[in-house]
Amino acid sequence: MPDEIDYFDGLKRVGAVYDFTTGDENMFYDRINLIKLTAENFRKRGIATDFVVLIHGPSTKFVIRSQAGTKFDGENIPRLSAIHGLMQDLRESGSARIVTCGIAMGRHHVAPDNLMSFTVAEENVAEISIALQCKGYAYMQVDLMAANPVKTP
Repeated sequence: MPDEIDYFDGLKRVGAVYDFTTGDENMFYDRINLIKLTAENFRKRGIATDFVVLIHGPSTKFVIRSQAGTKFDGENIPRLSAIHGLMQDLRESGSARIVTCGIAMGRHHVAPDNLMSFTVAEENVAEISIALQCKGYAYMQVDLMAANPVKTP
């Protein structure tokens, strides 16, 4: 086996679907920042990115304008402005599409006009995840359990 491998040889485009369900503010911020860095690094190598960030479950609180009247009402999210800025940058760079689940919006009492402009709502992001994986997109799970797996003896 050779010591040096060019993992990126021949790549012109990469696709990944990031499945966000975490409600943990620090993890959410860290992973969005990592997606941005990953896209920038691929671009430096001349590789186009087609990333889709799927938002559902507790992650929905990070893509809304106001918590008032939602199930997130009263939650303290000190880094929300920074999260919004990162997501706006990611979207404007053309590196990623950010899609929020309509089912999660309903469950968390989030009106469509309460979504930030960097995201769009789709009825069911689970269907989008399946479709993209069938098209060859890498699946990247972002939830608290994925980051802190339960250790078994």
